[in-house]
Amino acid sequence: MVVTFQIVGHKKSGKTTLTNDFLKVAPTLNYQISVVKHTHGPVDIPSNTDTGKFYENSNDVLLLNDTQTIHYQRNLELTAEAQIRQMQQTTSADFLIIEGLKELDYPKIVLLKKDESPADFGEVTNIRSFASIQKTTTSQDFVSLTDFNKRDFITKFLRELK
Repeated sequence: MVVTFQIVGHKKSGKTTLTNDFLKVAPTLNYQISVVKHTHGPVDIPSNTDTGKFYENSNDVLLLNDTQTIHYQRNLELTAEAQIRQMQQTTSADFLIIEGLKELDYPKIVLLKKDESPADFGEVTNIRSFASIQKTTTSQDFVSLTDFNKRDFITKFLRELK
């Protein structure tokens, strides 16, 4: 089964930036990565596009072209955890990154904002690393990805999980 881990942190901590860094480095290591993105708000699909009109007026939308498939679905009966388990069973990727959903118990990288410390995440489980992509922080108990080579951090993290 796919190796699953999470990148968590508060809003604007750099979760998407770090997730994209993993996506860029993984192919150089011959790894494939799938991503689950959790969002608290609705996905913005402009209503003045064909896709937006379909999305407003149907239960599901499946977009197909020669290189990708995108599925938008609402009112799911499955929980987020059940949907993730489904994806774990169907993806051919080596790794699955879950961005967000810190209440789940997969191995985690916690991203700190400049005014946060590891103590701010006392209720979060299965933390493998605290890191920050921001210039300064109040704690020294983290990996600074501004000073540290991100590629080295990502390579080490993936190899240790694999």
